[in-house]
Amino acid sequence: MLTRRTFASLAGIAAGSVLLGALPGCAGSEKEPEAGQATRFADEGENPNPGEGGKSEMPSASESASAASSAAALAPGLLCVAEYANNTLAVVDPSTGEILQRIAAGQNPATALVADGWVYVGSSGGGEVTAVSIADPSQVTPITVGKQPLGLCYDEARGILYVGDYFASSIHLVDTQLKSLVKTVKLNASGYHNRTDPPDCCRIDPGTGRRTVALALAPEGDLLYCANYGTFDVARVDLEAAAEIEAFDGVVGPRQILVSADGAQLLLAGVGGEGEQQVNDLYVLDRASGKRVLEIPVGQSVAGVAQASDGSAVWAIARDDGELVAFDADWSETGRLPLGVGIDTLVLAPDEKTLLVGNSIGGQVHVIDAATMALMNTIEGLASPKGIAVIA
Repeated sequence: MLTRRTFASLAGIAAGSVLLGALPGCAGSEKEPEAGQATRFADEGENPNPGEGGKSEMPSASESASAASSAAALAPGLLCVAEYANNTLAVVDPSTGEILQRIAAGQNPATALVADGWVYVGSSGGGEVTAVSIADPSQVTPITVGKQPLGLCYDEARGILYVGDYFASSIHLVDTQLKSLVKTVKLNASGYHNRTDPPDCCRIDPGTGRRTVALALAPEGDLLYCANYGTFDVARVDLEAAAEIEAFDGVVGPRQILVSADGAQLLLAGVGGEGEQQVNDLYVLDRASGKRVLEIPVGQSVAGVAQASDGSAVWAIARDDGELVAFDADWSETGRLPLGVGIDTLVLAPDEKTLLVGNSIGGQVHVIDAATMALMNTIEGLASPKGIAVIA
């Protein structure tokens, strides 16, 4: 059983575990990414960072990031935005749109998560997770984690941050007190074989087969669901055994996976690919069997999903149509809000009053009233915003 004592005892051998590729787990024709390069999602024939190369064309973090020298705590309600093209974490006031400071956050940061008094940022091009203290943002701790960390998920009961590694098809466990990698769980390279959707899958060469993108933790705390590129499936990891137990059919081009508010289903957003691989629906899976039970029309390339904690509302974004779509508990559509092509990040604030929608092409984050779907503010001037976290 994975206990806190077990994690602490493993800290001294964490580096060895990473190199050996042991694995754990809470997003076709192009060349596959090498370790240390910017992540490229090539299987469905599209790059999740349109117009971007492996190197930033924006000023470097040392040139553009204001030093986090102030000890002032990050106030509740502030946004922390991973700026992929600037290698920084931008701290933003959503009410005014002001960018208050920028903090160096590794190469090509693409995900952000608030947990245990820290903001964690996954650097998809640099093989590290950057931890920024909420109480004192001048305290910045880089944590070496695998090759290309993307999916982040926090397990409060264990005090563990699960990190999905796109390149290594692995789940890394980071002890949030030690700020250290303590274990790695390797996923099966072949994944799920009996797909109901194209394309052919299961290449197993390093860096080109199954690639972990997004994570969701079961409410019971015993299982981790991992959405993967390459095989386009969902792996189920037994956290006590620290091993994958099975996989089931997922979605082409997965971007986000959530456990539904009632715990019975999984909500799976995917952008799809070209032609017959195009995805226009949000997939709803039965959590026990993995069977797809509903396909909810959203629009072309479903890049994100959020749900109210009581299950009364669900929101999803269609990247290529540029729309935010709202649904009620019975999956009846209740509203659409045009925001512009390229929206690819969706976050529901902890107070559940506002939605944050990022557009990595336009460099914007939209602030929307969750109840009325009214646009409250648009924050401009961000360098390809990817992950968004809200200080609670």
